[in-house]
Amino acid sequence: MIMAEPSVSLIINTTDRAGPLATLLRALEHQSYPHFELIVVVGPTQDNTLEVLSAYQGRVRVLHCPEANLSRSRNIGLLAARGEIVAYIDDDAVPCRRWLEQMVRLFRDPGLAATGGAVHLIHPTYPLLQHRIGIVSSLAEQVDVRDSWLEHLVPPGEGNTWLTRMMGTNMAFRRETLLQAGGFDEFYVFIGEETDLALCLANAGEIIHPVLEAPVYHVPAASRNRMPFSHRGRWWLNTRSDIYFCLKNGPAAGDSMATITRRCLHLVHGHWLWYRDLYRAREIELGEFVRYCAHDIRGAASGLWGGLFRRRQRLAPSRARSAPRTGQPIVPFLDEASPRQAAVDPVSGQRASISLVEPPLRICLTSTFYPPQSYDGVGRLTHLMARGLFELGHTVHVVTHGDRDQVTFYDGAYVHELATRLDRYHRYRQTPNLYHALNRCHGIFEKVQRLILNDGVQLLDSPLWLFEGLVTAVSGILPVAVRLVTPMKEIAAILGDRDDDTRLQGEMEKALIERADHLLPNSRATLDMVRRLYGLEPAADRYTIVPYGIVPVPEDEVQPFEPEREGQGLTVLFVGRLEKRKGIIPLLEAIPRVLDRVPGTRFVLAGKDNSRHDGFWRRTGSDYAGYFAHHHPRHASRVEFTGSVDDEALQVLYRSCDLFVAPSLYESFGLVYLEAMNYAKPVVGCQAGGVPEVIEQGTTGLLVEPGRADALAEAIVSLLQSPARLRDMGLAGRSRVVEQFSYLQMARRFESAYRCMIRRFETGAPGEDPMVGKT
Repeated sequence: MIMAEPSVSLIINTTDRAGPLATLLRALEHQSYPHFELIVVVGPTQDNTLEVLSAYQGRVRVLHCPEANLSRSRNIGLLAARGEIVAYIDDDAVPCRRWLEQMVRLFRDPGLAATGGAVHLIHPTYPLLQHRIGIVSSLAEQVDVRDSWLEHLVPPGEGNTWLTRMMGTNMAFRRETLLQAGGFDEFYVFIGEETDLALCLANAGEIIHPVLEAPVYHVPAASRNRMPFSHRGRWWLNTRSDIYFCLKNGPAAGDSMATITRRCLHLVHGHWLWYRDLYRAREIELGEFVRYCAHDIRGAASGLWGGLFRRRQRLAPSRARSAPRTGQPIVPFLDEASPRQAAVDPVSGQRASISLVEPPLRICLTSTFYPPQSYDGVGRLTHLMARGLFELGHTVHVVTHGDRDQVTFYDGAYVHELATRLDRYHRYRQTPNLYHALNRCHGIFEKVQRLILNDGVQLLDSPLWLFEGLVTAVSGILPVAVRLVTPMKEIAAILGDRDDDTRLQGEMEKALIERADHLLPNSRATLDMVRRLYGLEPAADRYTIVPYGIVPVPEDEVQPFEPEREGQGLTVLFVGRLEKRKGIIPLLEAIPRVLDRVPGTRFVLAGKDNSRHDGFWRRTGSDYAGYFAHHHPRHASRVEFTGSVDDEALQVLYRSCDLFVAPSLYESFGLVYLEAMNYAKPVVGCQAGGVPEVIEQGTTGLLVEPGRADALAEAIVSLLQSPARLRDMGLAGRSRVVEQFSYLQMARRFESAYRCMIRRFETGAPGEDPMVGKT
């Protein structure tokens, strides 16, 4: 006999938050579990909340709470709920795609009374893991983030009893159990109600079991009670709730009245100390300091009176019995159009304004470095992919390196930062780069597992660089696409690197290519290189050449060369790491020749100095800037080494230069050329790798033989001395970017390849061998 899927009543409580509410409603269109009704309880709102809800007429039940009391609002929703399970989420959060699906699966345990998942604060400026299997004491002491149930098993604190709790924006209850408990104590106007309820349920013998996963992504919004990310708020409500909590729960847990009193005084004193520090830092005025302290006394007095003399303000048994019986039919929130709704930006509420014919994809991209922390080539490309795919309506997750585990939403993607844990692959400790890379690969694999569980990710896209998708590809848990970029084996050949560490990394890249479901070379040259280096021949249906693209800047920011500037000092720009592979040595040799012939010229070299890594420092005892200044002191004042620059500064450099030069000995594609052409700048590169597929020789720029300083100098001089060519080539390059290399064109090509991969994976179609002619 097939059991019917349980129904869920999802309750949202809102007041004066029409914008975040609209975002949440859009995000709920993507829930994987269809059997849920949506109940929105609106407080005494003064904005256009009801107008937002009118767009969902017939799909949302709208109720009203006459006062701004969160607990009362939660109870109103509970009394109207018809589902077997009642879930709550705040109006300024969005759930992972499989949130309700996971809640329902957990409630298949008949003994479970309540559960909840993790909460990630994902604002790009203030990322934070807010809550995960948290615990609370009978005196309102909390440990909000734990990695396991054994962590802080006996936490420090004064309370005798410590029990698990959920955060109010991510919690679910068995409806009948919640009704029998009387719902939420309506003394809690704003904060503390969910913690108090969890403690009461646990003390009554009910099982409360929050979990590590099932996350909700939180973007705190302003309310009547607090201004997010600031000291502005009605903090006396916290004091009021905490003191009431201690007085109601402490005695039942065996806490002495002396301990409870000491804890209450500590709460008030702690707030006063905070207010004092704000005043000393001149963040608040003296009048505000006095007012804050007075309000805290007011809150303490109210909490003291309520805790000692008032009965709990839960639902009366008669009201609880009047609630609808379990099993009554619900009106589902999801409709036929829901699966084709575009992804939504949880921070701004924006989404693609296009109509999707097919359901949007759920894609995971990897990149060790990623903006805004880093702007290296692979990171910038991954960022452009994420932005383009989001604007086509898809949900994008990016896994990148970070100092700690956290999630943000940045420019179209959920960005998951992972700290590398060196807890595996110890046999490779003697090859440290490989050892770190393998541990990072495994961390990515574990994160992908969680993204499949929580967000229903369908595909992993990994760059070849650092073979980040290798462990995931070996596991076979989902299809893996590999963006082919310059292989480690080719870089080692250019640098003359025969180190075992480098060689083994090349072998790992080969293993990733062999196990990939699909290859995504950025140029024909990159594909040919893989064939040559590794002796692999991809089957025709297992690769798609996808040229990279960029965001065309507005026309008013394009600054083509002005012929009347002839004779004035011109600027030549280089962007890239200062290392042998990027052609920095022939460039430094060419610069004096150029300055001798065009003396007014200025060179700007932007990028991190990599001289210690590529062996230059070992050979010369100097970095590149120092070497140039020592050997060419007469020209040193005309050359600026900026070091690494952020994206804003980089765009200024592109806009203000007259000629762009990047004489890389090899580039699989060369995104920097497009970035310069975007501002109508002529470019000079080398006849190497995929560069000739980007630069149209004699039309958008010039190509020279790699490593030839004399040829490079001649090309630069020929353009600097021809203002008409500078202008014509720059305008031709701008047209080429707009017509052939926009980021949306790139994203559409990736989307097409991804859909083919997913269909093949889901249907199990054998197709051809991914690789033929393996060696």
